[in-house]
Amino acid sequence: MGGYYFKTLFLVGISFLLIWGCEGGSKPAKPTVVSKHKRQKPPPKEKDERVVEEKEEPSYTYNPVGKRDPFIPFITLGPKKPVSTVPLTPLQRYDVSELKLVGILKGPAGYRALVEDAGGKGFIITKGTPIGRGNGRVKEIHDNRVIIEQTYKDIFGQIKQREISIPLRKPEEGG
Repeated sequence: MGGYYFKTLFLVGISFLLIWGCEGGSKPAKPTVVSKHKRQKPPPKEKDERVVEEKEEPSYTYNPVGKRDPFIPFITLGPKKPVSTVPLTPLQRYDVSELKLVGILKGPAGYRALVEDAGGKGFIITKGTPIGRGNGRVKEIHDNRVIIEQTYKDIFGQIKQREISIPLRKPEEGG
């Protein structure tokens, strides 16, 4: 039991010392006021003839010759394509790779071909028929294939032409 009283007495004593030490703290210092005195300008010095003329730094002038205009964007979007007022034919809405050559007919006017889209809708084409998204036209129709000529722009902006051949699939090939 003696330990309990000793601990209590010790805690009360420490608390008393802490409270007594905090009460008599120092007073805050008064703020010091700095008086503003006007500076007196030194009397003007007479120009000494021995003083060398002051060197003037040359002013900078910007010369834009040979430099890029900072207000022009890095990426230039090429000229806008003129909006065509001519409506596209159904064959021009498909890519050539989406069409399948189903049959070729030979008549007195020449060859005609039957192409089919993925949905099974058929179209009859002749030489010169516009076909495909890439400004393609039917160049030739042979007895076993159709050759389509497309114009396109390469990565350098040059207009080039390519020929695409669509072969006629035989029934035994699963066409």
